[in-house]
Amino acid sequence: MFGILNLFKPAGPTSRDCVNQIQRLIRPTKVGHAGTLDPIAEGVLLVVVGQAARLVDWIHLLPKVYRGTFEMGKTSLSVDTESDVTDVPDAKIPNRRDLEAILPEFLGSISQVPPIYSAVRIDGKRAYESARAGETVDMPARQVQIHRLSIVEFDFPRWVLDIECSTGTYIRSLGRDMARRLGTDAIMTKLLRSSIGDMPSNQSVKLDELDSRTAIESNLCNPVRCLTQFPQIVLDEVEIKRLHQGKLLDLKSLAITIDASPTEYIMAVDQSGKLQSILSRYDEQSWRPYRNFLEIHP
Repeated sequence: MFGILNLFKPAGPTSRDCVNQIQRLIRPTKVGHAGTLDPIAEGVLLVVVGQAARLVDWIHLLPKVYRGTFEMGKTSLSVDTESDVTDVPDAKIPNRRDLEAILPEFLGSISQVPPIYSAVRIDGKRAYESARAGETVDMPARQVQIHRLSIVEFDFPRWVLDIECSTGTYIRSLGRDMARRLGTDAIMTKLLRSSIGDMPSNQSVKLDELDSRTAIESNLCNPVRCLTQFPQIVLDEVEIKRLHQGKLLDLKSLAITIDASPTEYIMAVDQSGKLQSILSRYDEQSWRPYRNFLEIHP
């Protein structure tokens, strides 16, 4: 097996719980995931199967789209409903116009402090492990990219945002920081990840539909769908075999022209569209196999 499952993760289980359920059905095939969703969250979870696990670093770079629901005037250590929620005393009561006015401040590159109840590693330990043990957690700020931000609903204290952002963005923190900018605080009460790259939630498969190896295999997507940031070339069997032997590929001799200036990598597919290799630049015309995918050849 070699591919990606566009899984609709339900609210409740962890991302790892979902992966483990799939893993039990297709052992010893390797299974992983790209982009963790908190237990409270639902939506697109990309599960990588077989050698697709070797693509996770690139899949992580794909933009993500979320719909987050928040409640103002509330606070919690986890910045959601997973820990004790308390009221914020003397909090301001903003209106929709106030919220709309600050949206531009949260677009582009912004600094963000993740919640202490998060999977960020601090000194080799998950932040949430330290927080639950009652230890003081000093969370460093990080730069994230917010590409798009719009208000879907506003009915104080509840409000709903659509967000398109980079990997590493904490939607809980975004809602919290926007509320604090308005003189109050907020927790996230619901989160839907509606897409990762070209993988939307309306094309996702539900976990209870993946009840056999056959069902999993029939729902695998071509990994090429998650590598659209790379130029693509189509090769015949002879050139694919050369790549799998570790030999260089000379695009000039093959009369292949690509616009590869913005990237370090290109992907090579066979004539049926299956991913065969990720290539890295060797010189102006030559590319070397960076990662070959031999599993799809029985």
